[in-house]
Amino acid sequence: MARWEDQNFAVYFLGAGFSVNAGLPVANALWSEVYRRATGQPDDLRASKFDRDVEAYIRYQRESFGRKLTPATINFEEFLGYLDIEFHLGLLGSDTWSDDGNETQVIVKTLIGQIITELTPPASKIPDVYRRFARKLKPHDVVLTFNYDILLERALEEVGTKFRLFPTRYKRVFPDGGGESDNDRDEVTIIKLHGSVDWFNRKKHDEHVEYRKVNFPDLNPPEHPIFNSGRGHMTVPLVDGPREKNDPLAQIHRIRDVERYYRSPALFQATPVLILPSTNKVFSAQQFRDFWWGMSSVGSRNFRMAVIGYSLPQHDAYAHQVLYDAIQNYQRVEWSSVFSGKKKAKLRLIDFRLSKKAVADYKKRFAFVNWDRATVHLDGFGAKALRLL
Repeated sequence: MARWEDQNFAVYFLGAGFSVNAGLPVANALWSEVYRRATGQPDDLRASKFDRDVEAYIRYQRESFGRKLTPATINFEEFLGYLDIEFHLGLLGSDTWSDDGNETQVIVKTLIGQIITELTPPASKIPDVYRRFARKLKPHDVVLTFNYDILLERALEEVGTKFRLFPTRYKRVFPDGGGESDNDRDEVTIIKLHGSVDWFNRKKHDEHVEYRKVNFPDLNPPEHPIFNSGRGHMTVPLVDGPREKNDPLAQIHRIRDVERYYRSPALFQATPVLILPSTNKVFSAQQFRDFWWGMSSVGSRNFRMAVIGYSLPQHDAYAHQVLYDAIQNYQRVEWSSVFSGKKKAKLRLIDFRLSKKAVADYKKRFAFVNWDRATVHLDGFGAKALRLL
C-alpha cells in the first residue's frame, strides 16, 4: 500500500455491530453455538478433546482464582486466550497439533467458519443497507474490518464495485525486497484484520506435493479436501499481480463455494485462516503483519473516517492502540487544511447503545475522542447511520 500519510481516501473501521442487521452473531452468541456443536456428539473424538480443554480451563480458574465457572458462564475470549498461551508458547511440546493451532483451537476455528457461513445471507438476500454502503465506497477508500464474514465482499460484488483484499498491489517487485506500488486501479481496499471464513492456506499442501514429487515421483499428488479432491472446490488466490518471493499472503486462497464446503467441513485437514477472538490474539496477529504495517500514521491526511459497530472491547488492547493513533491523527493533524480539494469531515462513530449506562460506557472507551470533531450515532447501523457516512 502507498504510504498512509500520502493518502486522502476515506477510512472505515468495522466491527461485529456492522453485520448484526444481516443476522450475524456477536461473541456471546457465537460461543453458545460453538459449544453446542462441539459437544453435541459424545462419541466424537473432537468433542472429547474439546470437553477436556473446557474442564481443564474451569479447573484452572477455580484453583488459581477461586472462580466457579460452568461452560455456560465461561468468557469465550479468556478461554481462547488460555489456549493461545498453550499453543504459541509450545507448552504441549511435541503434542502441539499443527501450525493452525492445537486441536480445540482448530475445532473452534472450523465451527466459527461453519456458523458464520450458515448465517451469512446469499447475495440476493443481503439487506439493502449493505448494498447502499457498498455503493458509497469510492476508489481507493480503505475498509479495515475485524469481522470474519464475507457480507461486505458479497455486497460489493452485487453492486459491481471493484475491490481487493490485500494492502499493496505492485507493478513490479525488486530482487532485494519491496516493489513499485500500483495505485492506478479504481478499487476499494478491504483489509480483514482477523482473517476470513473463506480463507485457506495451501502452503502445507504445496510442501506435500513437492515432497512426493521428489521422493515418490510415480505416485499421484496427495489429496487435499480443498486444493486437490473429488469435491472440485473453486478457489482463487487472495492476492494477484507481482509479489515478493516469500509473501505469506501468496499462500492464502479464497474458496468461492464456501457454503458447500461448510456443509461437511474437513475437520483437521483444512482450517480457515482466522484469528480467534482471544484475549491474546496479538500472538496470532503476526501472520498478518503486512496488514498493520505503517498504520500508526493512518488518519493524518484522510478526509473521512468512521468507526462502525466496533466498541473497543477490552480483549482487543492492541486494536485500541491502533484506533487511538488513527483518531488522534485524524482529529489533530491538519484538521482545517484543504488537500486535493477536500477538507476533513467530522469523525463518525456508529454503534448500538440503548441505555444511558451503555452510552456512558461506550464514550468512556472512546475517552480520547474530541467530541466537538465527531458525530455520534448510537441507534445501530441502518438507514439513518448510512446517511451520515
